[in-house]
Amino acid sequence: MKDLVAVILAAGQGSRMYSGLPKVLHSVAGQPMLDHVLESIEALEPERIIVVTGFMSEKVREHCGKRAVCVNQDRRLGTAHAVRQAIPHLNKFKGDVLVTVGDTPLIQTETLKELIKRRRAHQVAATVLTTELDNPTGYGRVVRNRDGTVRKIVEEKDTNVYEAAIKEINTGIYVFDCQKMLEALRRVGNKNAQKEYYLTDTIEILGRLNDEVEAMVADDPTEIIGVNSRGDLARAEAFLRRRIAAAVMEQGVTVIDPATTYIDKQVQIGRDSVIQPFTILQGRCKIGEACEIGPHAHVRDSVIGSGSNFRYCTIEEAEVGDNVSVGPYANIRPGTRVGSDARIGTFVEVTRSSVGDSTDILHLSYIGDAEIGNRASLGTGSVTVNYDGKRKLPTKIGDDVFLGTNTKLVAPVEVVAGTRVAHDEILTGKIGSVSPSASGTSKTKARAARKRR
Repeated sequence: MKDLVAVILAAGQGSRMYSGLPKVLHSVAGQPMLDHVLESIEALEPERIIVVTGFMSEKVREHCGKRAVCVNQDRRLGTAHAVRQAIPHLNKFKGDVLVTVGDTPLIQTETLKELIKRRRAHQVAATVLTTELDNPTGYGRVVRNRDGTVRKIVEEKDTNVYEAAIKEINTGIYVFDCQKMLEALRRVGNKNAQKEYYLTDTIEILGRLNDEVEAMVADDPTEIIGVNSRGDLARAEAFLRRRIAAAVMEQGVTVIDPATTYIDKQVQIGRDSVIQPFTILQGRCKIGEACEIGPHAHVRDSVIGSGSNFRYCTIEEAEVGDNVSVGPYANIRPGTRVGSDARIGTFVEVTRSSVGDSTDILHLSYIGDAEIGNRASLGTGSVTVNYDGKRKLPTKIGDDVFLGTNTKLVAPVEVVAGTRVAHDEILTGKIGSVSPSASGTSKTKARAARKRR
C-alpha cells in the first residue's frame, strides 16, 4: 500500500517467559512470533517496516536482517517512548503509520488492511483495533464518547471502577495519520502508576486537539492474543494450528483429527492427502497429492512425492519420491534421497544416502553414506559398516542387487549391478556378480584371517 509505514514494537524482555531469548523470537507453529507479524505486514507492501528493539537488540536485529529497519529503545520507558525511537524515520512522512506489537502472532493481513482503509475513508486522526472480552483482565479499556468515537484508552492499573467494568479492550494495534501522531507523541507525559510514557495517551491528546479517533472491533478476538507467558504461547499455538488445519482442509486435504495434528505454517500439502492423528509436519515441508501421512509420523524440512505412505516414522531433511512406503518405525535422516516406488520398512534407518527407484529395504537395517541403485533388495539385517573410528566411508550398491539376510557391508565397498549375495555375509572391497561365498570373499575370507592371527 502506498503512503504506509509500519512500526513493530519488539523491545520487551517478556519477564514472565523466564527465558534468555527475546520474547518475539519464541516460536509459534514453526516460526518466531515476530516472523508471523512481519509476514502479515509485508503482504500490505508498506514503504518501510521499522522494528523497535530493546532486550537482546542485536539478536532481534540479526533476525530481521534486511526485512526491516531496526531502532533501539535503550531504556524501556513505555510504548510511546518506544515509538519515539522511530521519529527520525517519520519526521517528513505524510502518510499512515501502522503501529503494532511483535507478540501477536495471530494477527492477519486482512484485518490490518481493513483498519487502514477505515482511517483513510473517514479521515480521522487514528483508528484503533479493539475487541470485546468477557474477561478483560490485563488489557487497557477503551472509553468511548456518546457519538461512538474513542475518548481515551486507560491502562488497567490506572482504571477507576467504571472503566474497569468496560469489556472493550485495546489490542495495541493502531493506524495513525503520521504528522498528527508525532504531534501527540510530543505531548505524552508519564503521570501514571507505572511512570511510563503510554502510547495510549495519544488517543486522549488527539481528542483535546479536536481530532477524532475511531475504533474498529476485530471480528475474531483470537487474532489479538498477546503472548506474555508460556501459557499464552501454548494458547496462541493451539489457535494458530487450528487455523492452519482449517486452511489445508479447504485446499482438499483430509485432517482426521485437527486437535492431535501439528502442521507448521510453511508446510505445503497436496490435495487428496490424508493426515492421520498424532502427525507432526514441521518446517519447510512440501508433500504431494494423495499421500497418507501417519498416524504418529514426524516429517521435518522434507519434500515428499505424491502417493506416498508413512506410518510411525521420522523423516528429516530428506527427499522422497512418488509412491514410497515408509514405516512403521523407520528413521529417514538428513541428507537422504529415496526414489519412487521404494519401500523402507520396519526398524530401518537411512542417513546421508541415496536409495534408487523400486528398491526395498524392509526390515531391521542401517544404511549410511550409501548409494543404492534401482530395483535392489536388501534383506533383513543389512548393515553398512560406514565408520572406521575416524571417517565415514562410502558404500555403493548397483542396480538389481540382491542382498541376503544379515549382510554386513564394510565400507569402502562396492557391490556391482546384478550381484546376488547369500545370507549371513560380510562384504569388503568390490563384489562381482556372483555370491561372495563362491568367490572366496567376505566372511569366509574374514574367518581365515582370524585363524591366521
